Amino acid sequence: MTATGYPVSEVLRALRGGLNDDDPDVVPAVHVSVPYRFTSPREPPLLEVKYGRENNPTTMLFENAVRIAEGSKWCLAFNTGMAALHVALEVLRGAGARRVVASRLLYGTTRSLLDRLASSGLQVHYYGPPWGQLLQAVKELAPDAVLVETIGNPTLRVPPLRGLVEACGDDCTLIVDNTFASPYLYRPATLSRKILVVESATKYIGGHHDVLGGVLCGNDTGLHEAAWSTRKMTGTVMQPLDAFLAARGLKTLHLRVEYSSRSAEQIARRLEEEPLVERVYYPGLRSHPDSATAREVLPGLYGGVLSFDVGDSQVAKAMLKRLQLVVPSPSLGGVESVVAYPFESSHRSLSEEEKKELGITPGLLRLSVGLEDPGDVLRDILSALRSARA
Repeated sequence: MTATGYPVSEVLRALRGGLNDDDPDVVPAVHVSVPYRFTSPREPPLLEVKYGRENNPTTMLFENAVRIAEGSKWCLAFNTGMAALHVALEVLRGAGARRVVASRLLYGTTRSLLDRLASSGLQVHYYGPPWGQLLQAVKELAPDAVLVETIGNPTLRVPPLRGLVEACGDDCTLIVDNTFASPYLYRPATLSRKILVVESATKYIGGHHDVLGGVLCGNDTGLHEAAWSTRKMTGTVMQPLDAFLAARGLKTLHLRVEYSSRSAEQIARRLEEEPLVERVYYPGLRSHPDSATAREVLPGLYGGVLSFDVGDSQVAKAMLKRLQLVVPSPSLGGVESVVAYPFESSHRSLSEEEKKELGITPGLLRLSVGLEDPGDVLRDILSALRSARA
């Protein structure tokens, strides 16, 4: 077990299906059958395998491994991370949730989903950062649910999760999108029974830019049953080949996240010294507004994503065209380094005023550092930046 509390050996054993020495397979087979033979009902519905829209042995194997990785009581796998989040919110609405307080600094599509649900009756309130504003809102508004990201997209803000757990109390569910951290850097489900963890398995868990998926994990048995039932009705279960690929990625999660985190910190420190860069956002830097919180929450590794501001949109766009190694592309957490332009992509739906308040400026670029040599990545960025400035 690593210092992060991530149980590497348990996860790897789970991904072998708990196989013993008499089993010939080191890597379990992919189950592609949709219907399964009827058997006597020995298992509860959540564990019974009879039809692919409900359960699949390959998907269930992956779910069990993620459950161990996250430190939760249960886990369900979905065909996308947004599907997992949508089901989480719908399940809470079905349980009587009417008011949600959410961080303003969320993935743009997450905010779009919340706004759409708000049009059908859900009360959604956005507060923070600053995090004191969010904590105060939770205490005063007494919401049914709170939604934050462990490391916020795209300026990598780190909320006080323990403080939010205390502020929520027993009558509020804290939903944590743990995608940027992954369970290797943080395991929110271990904080409280009233936490739901959502992750895009497309990112660090899958890790190779070749699979779509999402997971929803928690500790409340009632929410597990409701989420499974909703997934069954909506047909959003992760498919077996996707589950196989995501499980394969999970095997190397600890190696990839550690390498990309160390590389990202090295690149962030160098960019902070670069005169052509106006600002760098990375939780491992002392200049980051949540540096102290990040040092308390994260295990000395601060993730493989950093953002930096090159001043204006013309320079940012010109730089993207001049990159040779780093790929201008959305997403993150893969073996290839990719750079995104949040102002006109992931967060384009926010108002100009709010983007400015959150630091999402026309010159901001978000870099997901992959497994290349960090020196090569840095040289490519600086070369493209200097050429764009010229």
